[in-house]
Amino acid sequence: MKWICVLLVLLSFPLALFAEEPSQPARVTISLTTTVPELLTHGFLSSSESTNIIPALTVSDAFNEDGATFYYAIQTNIARPFEVYATVTPFELKNASTSAQVAIQKILVGEQEITPVGGGEYELIQFTPGSQGMGLTSYILTIIADQSQIESAPSGQYEATVAIDIRSDT
Repeated sequence: MKWICVLLVLLSFPLALFAEEPSQPARVTISLTTTVPELLTHGFLSSSESTNIIPALTVSDAFNEDGATFYYAIQTNIARPFEVYATVTPFELKNASTSAQVAIQKILVGEQEITPVGGGEYELIQFTPGSQGMGLTSYILTIIADQSQIESAPSGQYEATVAIDIRSDT
């Protein structure tokens, strides 16, 4: 009987050498996730060739017939649309003993005249993003003062303020 046991052990040894390896899964996977943060910068360009956005700008000679023209820019990677609004005050006489105003006659984005939405507020741009990630888009804005009011306005320095903000429904 011992003999048979020894024989079985000896016979099972070569079979163990040729036995298959334990099976491994054919494929393993890992999911790598991350996010790209939303970036949005807007402001003014000092010239049409500039790509440096600045937060404030002063335009002199705003009473000329062609108006005060400046460059507004948006740099963003946001992948959803948004709107750009401006609140524009009338030109007010500064540093004088009497008060005087000159109204805004019209506002242009490029060649398109913008209709006020109320209270000195204008919807300037409906921005539709591209699909290339970060991009810079610039616009030519023109503010034209009421020329008939300029003719009868008292002398002095006048100033109007244009405050621009971005809004999104999402």
